[in-house]
Parts: sequence; C-alpha cells; structure tokens
Amino acid sequence: MAASVDMPTAASAEHALWPAAVPAAALWLPPNALNCYVGDAALRSWLLTPGLLTQRIREAAGDGFAMRLLHEGAAGPDHAREIDMGSDGAVWMYAHTRIPRHTLEAAPWLAVIGTRTLGEALAGRQDLERDEFRFAQLYPDAWLAARVLRHAQLSPQPLWVRHSPLRVGGAPFDLYEVFLPSIGRSGGR
Repeated sequence: MAASVDMPTAASAEHALWPAAVPAAALWLPPNALNCYVGDAALRSWLLTPGLLTQRIREAAGDGFAMRLLHEGAAGPDHAREIDMGSDGAVWMYAHTRIPRHTLEAAPWLAVIGTRTLGEALAGRQDLERDEFRFAQLYPDAWLAARVLRHAQLSPQPLWVRHSPLRVGGAPFDLYEVFLPSIGRSGGR
C-alpha cells in the first residue's frame, strides 16, 4: 500500500482544528439515486454493499488483503480514526471515522479500536443504530478527497464517499468510506 498519510500527532491534533470530513455543500444522494449518477456497475455494487464491507473486501482480496490503521486519536475537539483496506499494495477503500467528545465520554472504547475494523468492533452490539447510507462524489478540493488521493498516490479525480451516521447507546458518530478506483481489482488494476 502507499506510504502513510501525513497525520498530525495526537499532541498537535489536540490544538489543531481538523476540517469537516465532507464540505457542507456536498450533494448527498440516497441509495436509490446511484443508478442515475454512478455509471460503473461494479463500483455501484461496492457502494451499495449492504453487509459488512470489510468482509466483502477480505473475500475479494484473498491472500493479498491488508488493513492499516493510519490514525487513531485527537482531531481538534473530536476523536478521529483513519484506516485503509486493499489488496496487493493497492488501496481500495479509505475510512474516516469522526467521534464527538460527548460520544467518547459515553462509549470510551471507541477511542481504542486499534487494528480491528470498526465493523468488527461494532459486531453484535445491541445498542448500535445506523441511519440509511447516503452518498456523495467528492472532488479533489474537498479535504478528505485530497487526503485520500495523496495517500493512495493518485492523480486528482473525483471519488465516491459513503456516509454512515451511527449511534451507539444513542450517542452519535460518523463513518465516511471513500471508494478508490481500484476497489475489487486484483493488484489495483
């Protein structure tokens, strides 16, 4: 996989205000609108994965599967966690989880997920609620898209993001999964 993203250290991030993961002006789409906006049927299938995305990536990647924890710590007033997943050195998906301070106070275990995937950490929780997925195409001028493109060493291009508004024990947090063009393709081709 590509070299690690330049991440603020936990100490510097406590004093830095990370921007919103997605611009406020993003055009969010419901799942049923993707047929109109995403022409690539394979990509649309990945975006609409109903179950655990990690499981599908693991199955598609086979022995080449890799998940890397890139950051887990302070991000301004929030807590952020960033990982990538892929196969054979190619980044297929980049996930950014943003957890507000009040949610961490209610569920401190969210701050120490470590090398497990978020899906694995949440599996079986009876107090987990997830709103319907929503989707947006991010352009390279969006903070999260620029970060992902830099990390994956890709030229500027729009990327699709899937947002999952989540609640654990009623406390909200957000998961943004950014899908790269190589998703599901062996060796990233």
